[in-house]
Amino acid sequence: MRRNNEVIFKALIIILLFTILFITLVSNTNRSCELNKNNLINTYDNGKNIKGVEVEEESKSINNNEDTNNKNIIDSIDFKNVEVPENKLHYVGKKILYFSRHEGTISNFSTIAKLLSFDVTVLSPWYDFDVRPNCYKEDKCKSYVEMMCNRYDFIVISDIIPDSYIYLTNPCKAKIILEITNRFDLFVTDENKDDYLSKFGKAVKENKNVVVVENNPFEAYFACKEGVHIPKYYLIRPIGYAPPAVMHEQHNEVHDEIAFINHSDHDESITLPNLENVGVKFTKLPHRYGGPLVLATYKALLMLPYQVSIMKMMENFRYGVAMILPSERLFKELLRDDRYGFAHKELNDVENGVSNYVEFYNSDFKHLFVYFDKWEDLPSIIENTDFDAKKRQVKEFMEKYERKALSLWAEVLDLIPSKNMITNEKPLCENDNFYNY
Repeated sequence: MRRNNEVIFKALIIILLFTILFITLVSNTNRSCELNKNNLINTYDNGKNIKGVEVEEESKSINNNEDTNNKNIIDSIDFKNVEVPENKLHYVGKKILYFSRHEGTISNFSTIAKLLSFDVTVLSPWYDFDVRPNCYKEDKCKSYVEMMCNRYDFIVISDIIPDSYIYLTNPCKAKIILEITNRFDLFVTDENKDDYLSKFGKAVKENKNVVVVENNPFEAYFACKEGVHIPKYYLIRPIGYAPPAVMHEQHNEVHDEIAFINHSDHDESITLPNLENVGVKFTKLPHRYGGPLVLATYKALLMLPYQVSIMKMMENFRYGVAMILPSERLFKELLRDDRYGFAHKELNDVENGVSNYVEFYNSDFKHLFVYFDKWEDLPSIIENTDFDAKKRQVKEFMEKYERKALSLWAEVLDLIPSKNMITNEKPLCENDNFYNY
């Protein structure tokens, strides 16, 4: 009887130990989940997405002869195809985290990763746009940032730049890259605005480990108007590869008419009636039109710009979409129309504001568009323009620009020496209330 009691007692002790172990494991798992909140690490696998773009959770580590490989990094790329040759000469032995909510920026950076032969972890924020993560309540995310900065060599924050706040306000040994593709203070609440602008301004001016990449020239000017001087940055436009979701279907049909997308209210109130009045043949496409392969089947796409810059512009170039736009004179006239929903009409009152900060009128791209100065001119322009030649022209442009963009990203990622960073010693605008100047 006594022996049986001893056996039972030992069994209870073992059960108790296993119970304690199980509770500890669950507790650690829950803490990890609290830090990451099901943070959706997206893994793109070959054959299903961007022509073989590999995005993996952990970077591979390969020892290379850095001096030799850095010289060959751009020359080794097959620019006619997203696929990198099997005998690729360079591999970035670094761990890179890409933090974004936008499938367009994810698609763009993932393709860059493939072309430059590096792996990247894609992380989508688990918290709402206008709030800070839960870890901020604990220790202002110091522990979380330390963990991530120890895990990765580069942390790229894109799309919603306020997501970078916790990295800019905590020690981080990783290189922080702010890829500004939208207004840098988007979704910052009034309550947090002063603090955010102050911390952001201090970081971009003083923190040598923070690098700014902008995908259009307006972002530095807008930051200036908000009181933040960005003294150094790279200007790198997207390379135009469309997100996987719109690339699954083939579109071999050919339309002999132009098209416009019913994107904004002014497309119904301005574009549609004017096209009807001048009697040109056209198709009105829905907001979700199916991607650039659909647009390329039409003679041309007519657009009234609604933003200073859109990723779809470079995307359309990539896939051979000819674009018709109002001339700069007509565009400025439209900006005075209350029906026209352009995001930054104040540029109409800034000297060279349109040509400097609206990509559709930037000197780098003006030769790629077909402009009309009056609606009545459209029938003649459509009749006499060689749109097939224009489609070939924009495709050729993107092949050349891709090489330039990849070379710039190689500088950002410390693969080759930096020599193309833009430096503005003085702010781009006048402002009596700078946070960092």
